[in-house]
Amino acid sequence: MHSRGRVLKFTAVMAMVVLALTGFSSGHKSSGRHKSSHSHRDSDSGGGCSSSRQNHDSYTPRTTSTRRSSTLQDGTALVVSCATKAIPYATVEVTNPNSRQATFEVEFAFADAAGKALSSQTKRITVPASGTSNVQVKASPSLLAELDHCQVEPEADVVN
Repeated sequence: MHSRGRVLKFTAVMAMVVLALTGFSSGHKSSGRHKSSHSHRDSDSGGGCSSSRQNHDSYTPRTTSTRRSSTLQDGTALVVSCATKAIPYATVEVTNPNSRQATFEVEFAFADAAGKALSSQTKRITVPASGTSNVQVKASPSLLAELDHCQVEPEADVVN
């Protein structure tokens, strides 16, 4: 029984330490109002609860806007067709997995038979919500003689 009492006291102390370290105390509600009996006039420091409340209020909008921008996911890119002498441009299809319109950057390269990039470009394309759009990449006539295949980075980076 004696050790059980110690365990309970230790648990209570640890709970208070955790609450103190995370910014909670028995003197504050989550709204930032005091539960204790002293008023703001009793404090000479000018800090305390009202200062803490201001910090929380100014932090909230940043969290919301950050969360909003981070919800956009990268898209996917796929070569639909490579350039040829008859059609001197490649077509890349970009898919937007997001529920709103987004702009993506696509990294594209024309390559020779050894896989060496003859020319590379980054293209931007705006794609409708949950949709696909095509972007065309023009190949120079001098490049077509050595061109073997087209490469695209499969992940289209979201830029907005």
